[in-house]
Amino acid sequence: MLKNAEYHSEWTEPGVVRLTDGEFHEMILPNSASELIIAFYPDMYSIGDLNGDLAEDAAVILATSGGGSGTFISLEAVINDQGTPKHVATANLGDRTRIKSVLVKSGLITVDMLTHAPEDPLCCPTMETANHYRLEGDRLMQVSDLE
Repeated sequence: MLKNAEYHSEWTEPGVVRLTDGEFHEMILPNSASELIIAFYPDMYSIGDLNGDLAEDAAVILATSGGGSGTFISLEAVINDQGTPKHVATANLGDRTRIKSVLVKSGLITVDMLTHAPEDPLCCPTMETANHYRLEGDRLMQVSDLE
């Protein structure tokens, strides 16, 4: 269901995209070779309760490419709305960030990834990072204290 859900998107005029089999495609300009592609990051999601209602929600990773060299990675919080996935929040993780794993546990989302060290070229991040997020209403808040 997550690969065919609707997600909010700052990349499209209506501000919403619906994935089909994990992807969304749209021409950037008519008769242009440039295409906006939003894709479900392969096998990078985790199921767990994000909002304290004891239902199985999800944290998923999306990759967005606008036809240039950048690929912008984002963490998406999707709650279980009576059996239907409902996208509620996004956290941008950076350009060409490499995701190693996503885990939801006790309402906390942990994203293990490679980000860019100061000397890294954009193609090749090398700095191992673990970011932690908590869903607060309609926002994903990065947290540093892991109480």
